[in-house]
Amino acid sequence: MRALIRIEDVGPGGEGVGRLDGRAVFVPFTAPGDQVWADVPQGEGTTHATLLELAEAGAARVEAPCRHFGVDRGRGSGPCGGCEWLHLAYPAQLAAKERTVAAALRRIAKLEEGSYDLRPIVPSPAPLRYRTRAKFHHDRDAGRLVFFQRRSHVPVAIDACHLLVPALDALRAAVGPALTAARVAAREVALEWSELTGTGAAHLRVPDVSAAVRARAEKLLAAVPALAGLVLSADEGAPAVVGDPVLRQPRVPGDPACGVQRSRPDVFQQANRAANALLVRTALDLLAPAGADVLELHCGAGNFTGPLGGRARRVAAVEVQGPALELARADEAEQAGSASAGAGGGACAGGSRGSGGPSSIRPPSREVRFFSGDALALARAFARERGPAARRFDAALLDPPREGAKGIGPALRDLGVARAVYVSCDPATLARDVRACVEAGLRVAAVVPVDMFPQTHHVEAVVLLERGTP
Repeated sequence: MRALIRIEDVGPGGEGVGRLDGRAVFVPFTAPGDQVWADVPQGEGTTHATLLELAEAGAARVEAPCRHFGVDRGRGSGPCGGCEWLHLAYPAQLAAKERTVAAALRRIAKLEEGSYDLRPIVPSPAPLRYRTRAKFHHDRDAGRLVFFQRRSHVPVAIDACHLLVPALDALRAAVGPALTAARVAAREVALEWSELTGTGAAHLRVPDVSAAVRARAEKLLAAVPALAGLVLSADEGAPAVVGDPVLRQPRVPGDPACGVQRSRPDVFQQANRAANALLVRTALDLLAPAGADVLELHCGAGNFTGPLGGRARRVAAVEVQGPALELARADEAEQAGSASAGAGGGACAGGSRGSGGPSSIRPPSREVRFFSGDALALARAFARERGPAARRFDAALLDPPREGAKGIGPALRDLGVARAVYVSCDPATLARDVRACVEAGLRVAAVVPVDMFPQTHHVEAVVLLERGTP
């Protein structure tokens, strides 16, 4: 049914929201204030419609810089599914993300606004051209790396991506034809770029990691000089490494004195390096770990571990994934060596140099220990320890994957930590776990949204939990 709808807001999933005969209607590629013609399914209750035509633009709408964005109007390759909000002014994006975090805490965690300190969202330093890593699909017929159209497996032959840093976009353009020429049948391709070294690396999902596939991968590596190395992985068996896929990323872009971090394209890292530096600073400033014994759960490749080691008295870092833990351990060994020699990025440990605040406080020596295993299981095990050798912690920091850290509330209570910082990329699982923490006797002291993913509805959030009542 064709209907004229006024868009009132942006929903948690990124679509514009309007009403038709009392029904909530979600329409993609729309902005608050827009009046649009949409194809609305018949029926009752909430529904998702298809945008047909923009009748009147709202004040929050801007011109999208990418010809592949939005509704297909015969522009050659169809709409790309990589972006959602290129048409939405950046201040409106930030406001929508703040509302998303607050709404999740209200609906799921049962926390009313005003019961905690909801601080303004931390913007990304760059709303465009910010990604240093991304995943693609290989269109062998076209000989290029592509994205898919929205909610489909139809390839979009993009000529440029406005989310990628220019060097990564150039690497994407070079790797696609080289894959075809080398006859490497990659189902999925993850690329990463280091501005520090001017090199990239790739993770290729292949049917099998045979000698023949490795030989083809070596041809690919030789054909693309900007590629330093490859990781090949299949559904079964261990990954294979060709060349040297370990990159070095600056912890604070543009300031190598703040230290570097090892990265590999098959191991999780934040794609927005500049915003990540602000995320780390935000989390550590909330945690205030100076002089504290800190338990870090889900430490991954050490995104927070290195800066924590520069501010806390002791850090116990837990991670279950082997390759990530290897990278974190290598970083820490290098950082500890620098610290013992009187070098290192102590003043950058929180990302703010020369501030005179907690970020500039450095303990006399680093003590960081790594533990391999399930984060929640090890947290419970630490809580059960008794006697003089029992490990006790003043604070905890956790950065779980998207599925969250179910069961973390009782674990933090039993550990007896005075405060904890929870970093999350999913407001729903964050709110679920925060509710469990509150039920276990912790309170939410502060919440800071952080925009790691401009032009999409995704939002990161940092929550400070404290023991007892205010």
